Amino acid sequence: MKGLGRLGVWLVTYSIITVAFLDTMAQLPILAPFIASLGATGAYAGLILGSYSFFNMVGNLAAGPAIDRYGRRAGIVAGMLIAGIAVASYAIATRPGHLLGFRILHGLGGAILIPAVFAYAGDATRSGTIGRSMGFAGAAVAVAALLGPALGGIGRVMFGPRPVFVALGVLLIVTAFVALVFVRDTAARRRTRDEPAAGDDTVIVRGPRGVRFFAPVLRDPTLQYAYFSVFSLTFATGTLAMVFPMTIEAAGFSAAHTGSYFGIYAIAAILVFVLPTNRISDVFGRRPAIVAGSVLVVVALGLLTVAGGRAAFTVAMVLYGFGYGTMFPALCATVVDRTTVDRRGTAFGVFYAVFSLGTFFGPVIAGAVAQTLISPYWAAVAIFVVVRVILTARRFVAQRTAAAHAES
Repeated sequence: MKGLGRLGVWLVTYSIITVAFLDTMAQLPILAPFIASLGATGAYAGLILGSYSFFNMVGNLAAGPAIDRYGRRAGIVAGMLIAGIAVASYAIATRPGHLLGFRILHGLGGAILIPAVFAYAGDATRSGTIGRSMGFAGAAVAVAALLGPALGGIGRVMFGPRPVFVALGVLLIVTAFVALVFVRDTAARRRTRDEPAAGDDTVIVRGPRGVRFFAPVLRDPTLQYAYFSVFSLTFATGTLAMVFPMTIEAAGFSAAHTGSYFGIYAIAAILVFVLPTNRISDVFGRRPAIVAGSVLVVVALGLLTVAGGRAAFTVAMVLYGFGYGTMFPALCATVVDRTTVDRRGTAFGVFYAVFSLGTFFGPVIAGAVAQTLISPYWAAVAIFVVVRVILTARRFVAQRTAAAHAES
């Protein structure tokens, strides 16, 4: 970034990340009632709500190669402008069909923006501090998740939903111009890519530019490990978002307590993101950090299956926050470790497509399991266990195969 010191670089970067997630978080208490006010009900309302996630997921895959080709700044600015115009346009929607179109446009804008800003953060990170930097990036996301719903809810009560949509859209557009002025693409990686990450023992994948954008990314075993892991994490988080409010009400607490416990989860994650714990994966390696975070998440989910009081709910959400706060930076750092500048946008595009896929399927499967006698939390635990078993087995087979080839 021209004219900025290193602190300024990161302040701008983390501010962009916060704004990039704030618009969707602030809509959580607003959007469903607004859709109903336009006359959409049932499946149509669900289609409008889900259209963002679907087109965001598809757009992530298409955006990744474009971010690598045209640069991070172009992706950040274009994504924020598209998302800003779309969100501001919610305010002029008078029919459900109008809002559906704006939601699709919003999803596509976010699909460009998020991989671009995380690829940029990866480009700007020095060797040995990648996990720490991704921890601060995670904290920016968590701050948006913590403040967004509260600000959106207050804005709705004071001004109504339409002015809130306009304000969010203007915020995105203004931030796009800030990025246009201050963000500069990294021409060359500051770190030698032949240096593997801590705890890593696989081969760096380098892919030539051309039509086969995804092959080098999808064939990398370490990136596959990150993609499977982030799916299990977001599957669990999607399950938690759907099932935990029902758990709270079944225990005899009011719906207001739900927000408090999600706040505890967010604060716990932020603490891990910003304290020296954000260097866990830098010091001990990515895989140990991912496994440790997985264990904490699984323990939290298991506790929620039997929790019935404030203390148990608090402990479970703290553990979940600690687990998420440990896993997420390590997963993002893995993507940075395994890619060069010319492939990082593509890799993060796939990462966030899988991220969205887990967030989508978590509530769907949880809803189906809730119709049985099995706790939906166990479905999320099962996904974690199955993913860990598959990844461990694959690594064992790969090591045995490599040893056999070495002997021969």
